[in-house]
Amino acid sequence: MRDEIVLVPSKKKQALMLLVATLFVLAGIFIVSKTDASDVWIGYVCIVFFGLGGVVFAAQLLPGSSFLKIRRDGFEFRALWRGTAFRWSDVQEFGVAEFTLYHGGIPQKHRMVGFRFSPSSARRDAHPRLHRLNQALVGYDAALPDNYGMKHDELASLLNQKKMEYAG
Repeated sequence: MRDEIVLVPSKKKQALMLLVATLFVLAGIFIVSKTDASDVWIGYVCIVFFGLGGVVFAAQLLPGSSFLKIRRDGFEFRALWRGTAFRWSDVQEFGVAEFTLYHGGIPQKHRMVGFRFSPSSARRDAHPRLHRLNQALVGYDAALPDNYGMKHDELASLLNQKKMEYAG
């Protein structure tokens, strides 16, 4: 039995997003070079917005920048080298948070692996307003930043299983 499981975000997905961002930056450059002065701002917006996004997607491809570690004492996730660790006793349960966001008036469903803090966890009271807002919006206290190449329900199930196995 392994004492640590390390999951990383899908490199294919990050590379695809980097490619898309790069194409939009190139489109922005084309717009700036071929458009009259009144519409040139659209090109600059594309260059800046998708350029920053491209930097983020490129950083996600670097080793150690993002992961989920599942250990006997708890789990830790890192996104862009910024990590957060939780003990199993901090978490009551894991599940799939489903919510709808509207982009230009068009509803789009999103899913994340969320978790609820244990009633005894000090983390529950650390940010009470944020806790209430998250509960109202998606039914969970916090969520993982990625599904690490797994289906959301499979990752939530794995985490619940490891919590039971390690925390008893």
